[in-house]
Amino acid sequence: MSGKPNKKHITTPLSEGDLLNRITNRIRQSLELQEILSATAAEMRSFLDIDRVKVYRFEEDSTGIVIAESIYKNKLPALLGLHFPASDIPPHAREMYVKARTRTIVDVVQQQIILNRQDSKTTGDLTLEDLNKEPIEDIIQRPVDPCHIQYLRAMGVQSSLVVPVMHQQQLWGILAAHHSTPKSFSSKQLRIVQMIANQMSVAISQSELLTQARAQARREALINQVSTLLHAPLNIKETLQSVLEKIVTAVGGCGGRLYIVALDSSATAELFVTGCQPQQPQNTNLSDWLEHHPYWQSLMGWPAQSLQTTLKDNYNNSEPPWSDLLPNPLEDLNFYQKATAPLRIVNDIYQELQLVKVAQAFNSTQIRGLLVMPMRYGQYSLGCLSVFRNQIDTDIVWAGRFNPDQRNQRVRDSFEAWRETKLGQAYPWKNEEVELVQSLGTHVAMAVMQNRLFLWEREHRLLVEMRNQELKAARAAAEQASRLKSDFLSSTSHELRTPLASTINYLKLLKEEFYDNEVELKEYISIAYQSAENLVAIINDVLDIAKIEAGRMSVNFEPVHLQPMFEELRRLFSVDSRRKNIPLIVECEVETVWADHVKMRQILTNLLSNAFKFTTEGEIRLKAIYRPLVSSSHPPTNIVEISVADTGIGIEANQRDMVFEPFVQADGSIKRRYGGTGLGLTVCKRLVQLMEGQIRLESPGKNQGTTVTFSLPCKK
Repeated sequence: MSGKPNKKHITTPLSEGDLLNRITNRIRQSLELQEILSATAAEMRSFLDIDRVKVYRFEEDSTGIVIAESIYKNKLPALLGLHFPASDIPPHAREMYVKARTRTIVDVVQQQIILNRQDSKTTGDLTLEDLNKEPIEDIIQRPVDPCHIQYLRAMGVQSSLVVPVMHQQQLWGILAAHHSTPKSFSSKQLRIVQMIANQMSVAISQSELLTQARAQARREALINQVSTLLHAPLNIKETLQSVLEKIVTAVGGCGGRLYIVALDSSATAELFVTGCQPQQPQNTNLSDWLEHHPYWQSLMGWPAQSLQTTLKDNYNNSEPPWSDLLPNPLEDLNFYQKATAPLRIVNDIYQELQLVKVAQAFNSTQIRGLLVMPMRYGQYSLGCLSVFRNQIDTDIVWAGRFNPDQRNQRVRDSFEAWRETKLGQAYPWKNEEVELVQSLGTHVAMAVMQNRLFLWEREHRLLVEMRNQELKAARAAAEQASRLKSDFLSSTSHELRTPLASTINYLKLLKEEFYDNEVELKEYISIAYQSAENLVAIINDVLDIAKIEAGRMSVNFEPVHLQPMFEELRRLFSVDSRRKNIPLIVECEVETVWADHVKMRQILTNLLSNAFKFTTEGEIRLKAIYRPLVSSSHPPTNIVEISVADTGIGIEANQRDMVFEPFVQADGSIKRRYGGTGLGLTVCKRLVQLMEGQIRLESPGKNQGTTVTFSLPCKK
């Protein structure tokens, strides 16, 4: 290439060996790509004794940006940080760099371009001796496109050297040297520049590996942290909330939701939220949750048979119902795979047709992107993890105004920088962010599944313990019932034998006329009659209990006048009252009650008999009053309360309910001392219940008296 060497630079250029050593050492000493590229540009500019060296990197959309630059005393305008449209280096030029592996040298004055093919030897094979011997091969020289000449002149460039920078067989960028005056490049300089480009490729590879290693280390550290937190013996709800916050922060989200389906039909779903949320209507109920929208439900893929149903169906099996779901320590990978589900990636929710109906909830927010990961275990749905991302404002500084709609694609006249600002742009999710959410979401799904299995295992264990307790209580009750029946048979046989023997003895005396006078005759007849009456009463109690338990006891409801009945009972028990010197006080404030007359009299007779039997001093009070009954489901009404209170032996608080059971008395000494079968109160309770009433027993304690009260409706 023609042109006189530039003598204006005072600095002595570096030798080829010094330059290569310095760049190589720089790459070895630092793995920070930006630092290496900036140093490389400075070293190369000094070596070539040129006005500007820049490192230009291609973006994914084929646009470019200058990421490193070295300029000599502002001889040329700075381009660092400026973006260039994709048309500045058209596709055919990029393809030439990749396929032909060519360098380009442009002489603006001569309006010629030299295409120089790169040598096949790599930097590792080439030595300085080889460099001095190797010629430049396959040089193609042709006129340069006038548009390209205009482009360089607009930047103030008279000569340029462009070397492609490759990475993984792809065009990563270019290394460009610009000079404000015509300049020629020797074969040695070109070879050194090529070696520098090769070293840059090595540096890019090392930097990318470092970036990947750092990202992998951060990812593994976060996964380990989340995994440790999920398996720590802490409150599961607090843990899930903390994990959700960490996931949202790790991927740069603005908010998130963790939805856990209900454990069973009696429970409700759980929702954990953090950060910015869609604005749903106030007083939102469960059915209005975002996760109950068809879009989310279709992603979760609700199973036809839930985990709850599966566990219950297998509940009666010999082995635990979850045994086939528990992870085998030797199959952790299989368990992990069962808990892995695909994500749904939405970069712009307003472009997702399935979200049209729910998008209005996001209108008042800056949310634009969405990641949804359904949490599953095999075919069972556990819930879903949703992460939101806000929209962003892009601010790009371009090198010179350029209208891509121009039909002739004319080159720009000026490279003066201008700023392009776009508001409310979608911020796409990166692959590494998606993979991180999927990995962390899988760990959350595994933790939720294991927690549910733990809850089911504990519930099953508690149910087994409860059943064992019930069986134990049932066995104890059966043994108690057997003992009580044995006692009942023993006492009943004794009770039956006593009046029966007395009746037979006195009847025998009457038959053989062993009496002296008329008074003694009447006494024998009276005693025999009373014994027969006692015998009939015992038999009636037993028969009544049998009929009630068999459901054959009928009730004849009618208005029962209490005042005449109470007077009749007063006369009936007047003999006992005079004999034991215990007054029977009657207080009746009620006219009628709706009941069975015969059974009503039987109840009161039993209660008064017990009262006189267990009372040695004091008084017995028979009382009937009205009491208002207030109910939330029925209008206010009155009921009748009838009570029999005595001042007898009383009963302990823990034995009050037992005395209404068949064959039971407060303790064995009572039966031995007072006799009886223990069926009186049982018959009373069953008869009161048949007449739609309630009965209760109250006693302050032993030797402090007893009050038995039952209530009946005033009228039907």
